[in-house]
Amino acid sequence: MKTLVVLAFFASLSLNTIAQKYVPVVKEGTVLNYDAFAKGLGQHIPLVFTIKSLGDPIKIQWDVDGYGTGSFEMPAKSLQSATKVVIKQPDPGAVTQIKEDETIIAISKDAFNNMVKDKAFEMNGQRFVVTADTAVCKINDKRLDVIYAISLNGKSEAWIVNNPDFPLVYRAKNISHGIDFTLTGIKE
Repeated sequence: MKTLVVLAFFASLSLNTIAQKYVPVVKEGTVLNYDAFAKGLGQHIPLVFTIKSLGDPIKIQWDVDGYGTGSFEMPAKSLQSATKVVIKQPDPGAVTQIKEDETIIAISKDAFNNMVKDKAFEMNGQRFVVTADTAVCKINDKRLDVIYAISLNGKSEAWIVNNPDFPLVYRAKNISHGIDFTLTGIKE
């Protein structure tokens, strides 16, 4: 009988470990690989973002093979309260400024808090509602903890990493100017 209880205990521990989903920590030095799909061109563009600073401003270096490298500067206020997620084509060798009401690669903490508390949030002039999603989202061969939301008109979709400190957009469809994007890798 004792053997059965011990086996049951270890089985429950292993199930909890298997069921636990991955939540990446974004910090200085984190490297994020994205695949951006430019619908107008019908072209996939691999993007690499490296978090250089989480101060004010937040500094994110970008690299695109065959195009160049540069950086984005995003005010800390953007990560806190912005209402737009943008994809801007930057100029190589330049610093591209993100406005206070915009974010890049993440939704704001305020939007995230609304998403968790109210099961809804505003982004890019649209209202999104949290909905169950059966898709399995993986990064680095680990099941990612994401929250799925869809716009009220059903045309825009977002999968947000369940991280209140830096709510990365894992995948976005029909969110920003004809470019869909998906997080394909991360190095913490």
